[in-house]
Amino acid sequence: MLTVVLLFVAAVSAVSDDENFEPGQEVLILRSLASKFISAENDFTQARSNSAYFPFVKSRKENERIKRLNSTTINSDDYMMKITEQLKTWRGFEEIDSAVALTYANLMFETFYSLSPDLRTSFLQSSMSADDLQKLPLSWQYLLPHQFYDDLGLDGAGFAELVNSSPGNTAMLYKIAMVLRDESVAMRDAFMNNLNLPDQYREDMGYILGYRWGIESEADSTYDYTMSTLLHLPSDVVMGINNATFDNLNIADKLEDTSMWSLASPQSKVAWFTKFEGRKGWREVAGTPHHMVRHGHLLSGAPLEKLRELKGNKEIETSLLAEVLDNTEMNPLRVQELWEALADVDREKSFIAQASNLDVSQILSHYDTLDLVHTPHQHHVMLENAWFAQDKFNVPWVNFLAISFSYMNNEEFVSWTYKELQDLGKFVSILSPAEIDLIPADDFNSTMLLTILSSTLSLPQLNSIYLKYLDNNYLVADATLNPILLSALPSATILSANPPFIWSQDKTNLLVASAKYSPGQMHSLHEISKPGHWAPSNLSAILSTHPQCMSDVNPREFRAKLDHVVSAIYTAGPEKFHVIATKVQKLPRHLLMAWLEEAHTRPGSKRLPGEWWNSDVLLDRVTSTSIPDSGTINPLPSHPLAAQFDRFTSANRSMLPSLALAGMSCHCINLVETPDTMEVLALYRYHTESQGEVAAMPSSARRCWAKKVRQFLHLKALLFNVTVNSESELLSLLTTADIKTVGGEILLTWGGPALASITHPEVMHEVLMAVGHTRPHLYLRNGVTYTCMKIMANALLDTMMREEGGISFRVLTHVHNLVPYTDTRVLKAGPADIRLYVSAVLSPTCKAVCLKKKERELVRQMILQSYGPPSTWLPLDLVELGDLLVVMARSDLAAVNPTSLRMASAQLASSTLFSSSLTEIRSQSSPLLYHEACGAWLGGKDGRQSDEAVAMFKQWKMLANFIVVGNFLQVEVLLKKSDVPKPRSGANEFRRKRQAQTLTDGIDYKSIYTIVMNDMKAKFDAKELSDTQKMEATRVITETQKMLGDSSFAVLGLEREGKTQSEVLAVLAEYKEAGNMSEAQNVQVQMLAVDTQVRMIQELVQVLNLSADDLDLTEDELGTILARHTFVLRSPGAVSTTMLTNRTIPFDEETSEGTDGESITDELLPNNSEV
Repeated sequence: MLTVVLLFVAAVSAVSDDENFEPGQEVLILRSLASKFISAENDFTQARSNSAYFPFVKSRKENERIKRLNSTTINSDDYMMKITEQLKTWRGFEEIDSAVALTYANLMFETFYSLSPDLRTSFLQSSMSADDLQKLPLSWQYLLPHQFYDDLGLDGAGFAELVNSSPGNTAMLYKIAMVLRDESVAMRDAFMNNLNLPDQYREDMGYILGYRWGIESEADSTYDYTMSTLLHLPSDVVMGINNATFDNLNIADKLEDTSMWSLASPQSKVAWFTKFEGRKGWREVAGTPHHMVRHGHLLSGAPLEKLRELKGNKEIETSLLAEVLDNTEMNPLRVQELWEALADVDREKSFIAQASNLDVSQILSHYDTLDLVHTPHQHHVMLENAWFAQDKFNVPWVNFLAISFSYMNNEEFVSWTYKELQDLGKFVSILSPAEIDLIPADDFNSTMLLTILSSTLSLPQLNSIYLKYLDNNYLVADATLNPILLSALPSATILSANPPFIWSQDKTNLLVASAKYSPGQMHSLHEISKPGHWAPSNLSAILSTHPQCMSDVNPREFRAKLDHVVSAIYTAGPEKFHVIATKVQKLPRHLLMAWLEEAHTRPGSKRLPGEWWNSDVLLDRVTSTSIPDSGTINPLPSHPLAAQFDRFTSANRSMLPSLALAGMSCHCINLVETPDTMEVLALYRYHTESQGEVAAMPSSARRCWAKKVRQFLHLKALLFNVTVNSESELLSLLTTADIKTVGGEILLTWGGPALASITHPEVMHEVLMAVGHTRPHLYLRNGVTYTCMKIMANALLDTMMREEGGISFRVLTHVHNLVPYTDTRVLKAGPADIRLYVSAVLSPTCKAVCLKKKERELVRQMILQSYGPPSTWLPLDLVELGDLLVVMARSDLAAVNPTSLRMASAQLASSTLFSSSLTEIRSQSSPLLYHEACGAWLGGKDGRQSDEAVAMFKQWKMLANFIVVGNFLQVEVLLKKSDVPKPRSGANEFRRKRQAQTLTDGIDYKSIYTIVMNDMKAKFDAKELSDTQKMEATRVITETQKMLGDSSFAVLGLEREGKTQSEVLAVLAEYKEAGNMSEAQNVQVQMLAVDTQVRMIQELVQVLNLSADDLDLTEDELGTILARHTFVLRSPGAVSTTMLTNRTIPFDEETSEGTDGESITDELLPNNSEV
């Protein structure tokens, strides 16, 4: 320590020109920081003094005491050095010695010497006031041990003010929250109530409340928390609230607040409903009119089985249910269940508001009873206002079709009159461009355009309408073109000398319309915008509407014109600040990078001497020279950029580099003042993560941020006098606040072995939890391998099981997204716990798992254990499972009730991530679809051609076909039950016959079955089957025989009652010989025999690794067989099969005819009452 201090004194003396500089001060500071750090309590789950873990020999003893997994290896010096050397080789993590770390400390102490002498004295004497603390630089506030905060005399509101000064600084938020963990509930609640917490950080704050403040067991508190605080608790904490705390915190009363309830996530709603119903019972949710008024909105978290109990309930007026529906956001499937309980009069009142959430069969049924003859126009207008006024069109396509058909009398488009087009109105979106082309051009005048145009129209549809408009020379007669039709302007028209727009007047509308432009149109737009590109008014419109117009600008020109860019933002004014701050993130990264590079060259941007960024400039902090305009009110005071907004209002203009942080290069990251690492990183993450649910950091920036975090940790080691000899020890200096700020995406850069071997056991636990809460798509885009994931998952599972004494809901919640990578120990969890883990913990983005065969089977077993046999699954079960369905076997999906699949299909299609495009995939220069990226990751060096990658692709393809079939069935219901305008139905009849030929020609199932069985017998006799293959073949045969027996008895209306397979066959033979089977039953039993062969082929082909060539089939023929559904129950006492091809089925086609001449769809669908 003495050597370090002497080096430090020399370094500081060389650079300090402060007249009040005293060489002894830094020694006192270092001693004070080190002594307070070692005696301070850490901020982990079990708060203990740092002296229990430092020096690291104590952490190693703790590892032995708790019997940590692989503690002997982790404690080994050789293993630690091996990890360190590997990271040095593969991540470029160079060793940082004390001399280098001193340069980081210099940055801190330079800011210290700039403080007033009185403030420095009060700091050294540990006599600071709250005002003194706020005058310290933020880096000092963050790094100070908590003892510095203990005697400030601040109340909860005062601590909140420390955080509110910079809402985007999540590092400070976590720091203060940890400081308050042992304070009174009154102080903590005052802190929460006065906190301007951005919505983006509510989940992280809930993490701290639940896992650090111990909110679930504060039964003796005299103060309570607001519902806005409680709603964001982790689900396991919600379920862990004991009865005394539940009552003491008046949770039943707080849950009456519908405005707060609307802020909760779907997962949180499920958890709170489950907790409330378990504590108070169903009666207090919806058992009486009084309780329905108080807590009816909790139904948005209820299972469908409970909602069905409301149908026919005489105690509840259906008008109350209708009110709950209209005032509560809930899953469409829950809406559909509650809809069934409404009286006709309430359905009519709620139809406009709920039409987009209803099942298509409910819409058709409603139209059967609706008197559209008398009020067609009013009904039409209300639906248009409800659907087309939204920023995003969220209506299922089949619902849209069902409504649209009601306004169409025929499809003889050539003969359509003006009135027929007017009657269809904005529902014209259902027509294809070819159909629009058939409508007489005379109908398309300016008045008609106002009636039919909407943002839902595609570019080809708009092109057709635009050409119709031109055919009548309406454009010449009219002064202006409808803004929506600007999307249809040809490239030549945009570039023409007399375009149908005036740039100065129409530029905003033109830029908005460009969202649908083709590349050619976009190029034309860029060309016409170039002459006045840099004019502030033009640039303001571009930046606030369509920044992509700047994509043709090269970095050199952008740097030269940066003043124009900044001036344009100021020209837009404070009211547009947050809009532009969001929009500029769409600028190409190289332009954002150029923005930062140019800003760094401007006077005052560097911390002199040297090249370090001045953090006040980089983060656009409010300083004594940049006082905000007190007359300008921030419209979003809790926005993460609220502090930057205040700086924006100052008369002393900024180059606004804080808006361009997403473009930080490695060079720029390395120049960040090391003490400010966490604050800059927090704002950087905000910008990158706000770009969408599948956004990711550039791989180069991620690695450079990891290096910057290492610098920060070396600075902490110096300040707190901690000797670090390896990477495992360096990472042990992380705190919870550090970990939450850095995030799992960056932490994964160290890899599984390094993170699982962090010397400090509590740090390891917290780091792996951060990784577990990282979205799975980021696993595919990082440097971690599949083996890394297994190592981390089992290390975290072992830690949690040791703490909890076994597998529980809390364990599953903590392990979170790492659960699929664990082992069979998780199967010991109770079915209710697993189900709640899926429905109340995992968000849709967490369900797109990328797994090898062994782990897919593990998740499959978890699902079957908790949700039961697939044949019993309800639609909401399918939606809750979402992309997790990718792990299910073909036989599982085949057993799903078609009605359940049909009703869930719209949500399954809209929520799946497997078709999303992912950037930053290792060894890929261009984006890949999610499922392709998954294959590349699973395959390792072999990439997407490996066996595991191919197997996962087949699983995704099977799931995709499953979803397509469900959506196809939706349209089938519409076409069968509605009065489809002619000649659409006639055209479908032709398609039906054409498709039937495609499905039934050329496949001899019996011959293929014989080939498969002979192949299996030959391999068995030759002892070529592995033990796994034998077990799998036995399972397939046993399951198929059972399905045949069960289904056959269902056809006959008999109960199996434990009969063996031979007994079942004997009964069937008896029935047939006695003539007890009807012709229909005979046909169905014969079809079941074919199903038996088909299912055996489907399953054994995979077990035996047979190809299409082995079966004398083409790939398409084999695909058809593998896509066929078998043993599909239609209704009690009836069984049927499906013959659906492997291809994508257009929504306007019907399925083929079956061998008995009936539509296969008739067999798939239950009877009308069940649809």
